Amino acid sequence: MKAESLFALIAGAATGAVLGILFAPDKGEETREKIKKAASEGYDSLKDITEEKAHELHVRARYARKEMNALKKTLAEQGAAFKEDAKEKILDQLDRLEKALSKEEEIIDEQDPVEA
Repeated sequence: MKAESLFALIAGAATGAVLGILFAPDKGEETREKIKKAASEGYDSLKDITEEKAHELHVRARYARKEMNALKKTLAEQGAAFKEDAKEKILDQLDRLEKALSKEEEIIDEQDPVEA
């Protein structure tokens, strides 16, 4: 919901800026320059937001991996109290989760505009 509201705010501001420029009594060249500037500022703003969200996702993924590894270590240390079959199933599920997180990070890295 926050992302939608933020996008709506940016889109509304950009639309207002463009309409204001188009109806201003300036020469065509000045108007085109103002449109270029407004578009560039909009692009920069959207890029900053995208970079921030990508970074946030990376931080969350790293935190999840750290927590998962701590849980894995705890389960491995205390595994003697569990039946061997149950312990193996839990560790297998954690391994699957780790692989899924790795794939998610690869997707994020591929889409990350900072590195592109």
